[in-house]
Amino acid sequence: MALVTQQMGATGAESHDKPTAGGSAVRARQLAKLIEKDISTGRLSAGSWLKQVDLEAQYGASRLDIRQALDRLEEKGFVKLEANRGYRVETFDKQRFRNVVTIRAILEVAAAAEVLKHIDEAGLARLDQHADAFAEAVAAGTVVAQEEANYAFHAAMLEFCPNRDLVSMIFDLRSRVPVTLTREKNTATLLARTVQDHYDIVEGLRQRDRPGLELIVHQHVLGGLDIV
Repeated sequence: MALVTQQMGATGAESHDKPTAGGSAVRARQLAKLIEKDISTGRLSAGSWLKQVDLEAQYGASRLDIRQALDRLEEKGFVKLEANRGYRVETFDKQRFRNVVTIRAILEVAAAAEVLKHIDEAGLARLDQHADAFAEAVAAGTVVAQEEANYAFHAAMLEFCPNRDLVSMIFDLRSRVPVTLTREKNTATLLARTVQDHYDIVEGLRQRDRPGLELIVHQHVLGGLDIV
């Protein structure tokens, strides 16, 4: 599995809603996504301390909303609250990476079995196109183009999984691996392997080969572990 991913949404440097007097669950979720993206892309570096007054100014938010957003990010493991010191961006270590990828492999295999039951010829044709687009991005595209094409392939495939909670969990796990880490781990060999994996996944779906499909999906997701 090429460790490429895609982060969507606005950044901390872009415009944000005006501060509100009180806390808002919706606003806290929005802020958590913005801060998570800035951590993932390295704008907020691992190990750095997060001063709430600075975050208020950067994201145009109230103190309470920032605090609620940081609490959400602590639950997801992006930041850590240290007594009498405040919040610090967590370091994404090797073991945590392995844990996340291993869990994701289990969930993606389960999702693939559901996709197999529901995908049609039109869906298979779209997956072929996405596999081609990723191969082209690897051959001549930018890193961002590779990430977008890889994300698009998996998103198109998972459209055929009716268990949307399962799909949501998979994409949540994908988002937990920082972009800076995935870009460090990508190699030409791993990217080439991922190109072939995509074509093999489509073929497994087309042949209705559930054992073969589950095996390639499992190997695909775990493929990057040997370079960590």
